[in-house]
Amino acid sequence: MPSQQYPLYGIFEFDQAKALAKAGHEVSFVAIDFREAKFKRRHGLFAYDKDGVHIFELSLPIGAYRRGIPLLQRLLLIPFRAMIKKHGLPDLIHAHFYFIGNIASIIKKRYHTPLIITEHSSKLNKNIQEISDLDKKIATSAYRSCDRLICVSEALQERILSNFKCQSKVAFNIVDTNLFHCQNQAKRLPPFIYVSVGNLTPNKSFDKLIEAFSMAQDNARLIIIGDGPEREKLKQHIAVLGLEAKVSLKGQLDRQKINDIYQESHVFALASESETFGVSFVEALYAGLPVIATRCGGPESFVNSSNGLLVPVNDTKALAEAMIKIRENYSSYDLKGISSECKRRFSPESIASTLVEIYQSLFL
Repeated sequence: MPSQQYPLYGIFEFDQAKALAKAGHEVSFVAIDFREAKFKRRHGLFAYDKDGVHIFELSLPIGAYRRGIPLLQRLLLIPFRAMIKKHGLPDLIHAHFYFIGNIASIIKKRYHTPLIITEHSSKLNKNIQEISDLDKKIATSAYRSCDRLICVSEALQERILSNFKCQSKVAFNIVDTNLFHCQNQAKRLPPFIYVSVGNLTPNKSFDKLIEAFSMAQDNARLIIIGDGPEREKLKQHIAVLGLEAKVSLKGQLDRQKINDIYQESHVFALASESETFGVSFVEALYAGLPVIATRCGGPESFVNSSNGLLVPVNDTKALAEAMIKIRENYSSYDLKGISSECKRRFSPESIASTLVEIYQSLFL
C-alpha cells in the first residue's frame, strides 16, 4: 500500500482500485508486504477502508522473494480469508506483475475464482534469452494460471506474445487527475527548466541525461526527482561537469510536490533504457509538459510530434539535440491540448471502463 513514508509503493495497483470503486464497484485490496525489516513500517494484519476501497494488509519483515512463493502463497491466504469473512467471496481476483500473479494463483486453485494478471515488469520486457530461467518459469506458470492477461502497453504486449506465446489485452496505467493539473503556458517563467522523475538506477540513464543537458543547457536548469543507488555517482558526475548550480537532485517526493515542481517547469525528459509503460511521462503530459523520451518500449504508445520528441536509446547526442529543439520550439506546443488528450486516454474513468469490459468478458 502507498504510505506517507513510501508514497509510490503499490501506487499503480491502488490507483486502479480507487478508480473501480469510484465507478461504483465494491473493491477489496488484499496485500502482503514482505519487505525486509530495513523498510520501517508497522507489522501485523490490518483491515481498514481508504478512498472507498476495503483494505486487508498483512505486513511481515520476512524478506522472501522469488524462491519463497509457497510461503508467500500461504501468507496471502491470511488477509484473503479475513476479507472473505467480512465481504464474501469476490467475483474475480486481479493481480499485478507475474510474480504476484503466481502467488495469487493459490486463490484461484482454492476458491475457483477467476484470475486476471496485469503485467508491468521490465524484467520481461527483453529478449527471451536475456530473461533468467527462474523468471521465465514463474511467468509461464502465472500466465497459464490466469483467465485474462493484461499488458500496460502495446510494446509489452508484443514482447509477451513473442516470449511466452500468450495473448493479452492492453490497459494503460492511470494518471491521477486530482493531483496533476495544467497551468497556463504564460506562467512558466524563465529560466527554462527540464524536469525528470524516476528511480536513480542504471536503467533510467540519468548519467546520459545529465551529459546531454551539459551539451544543451544555455542557461537552463535540470531538476531530477527520485532516489536510488546511483545518487552519489550522479552527484559526482554533476560536479565533474561543473553543473552544481544548474542540476538539482531533489530526492523522492510525493505526487503533490512533484506537481508543484511541474507547474514551474517547461519540459519533462527521461532517457530510460527500457519502460513497459512510463507513468511519469503520462503524469507530466497531464501537467501540460511536452516530453522527451527514448524509444524504449512504453512511451511509443503515447509520445508523438504534438506532445514531444522520441530519440534512440543510449544516444546522448540525439538527446541533447532534442533538448535544444524542444526548447527552441516550446511556444508551438499547446499545453492545454497536451493535458486534455492525456486525460482522455489515461484518466481513472477511462481506464476503469477498459478494465470493466475485460472483467465482463470473463462471464459472457
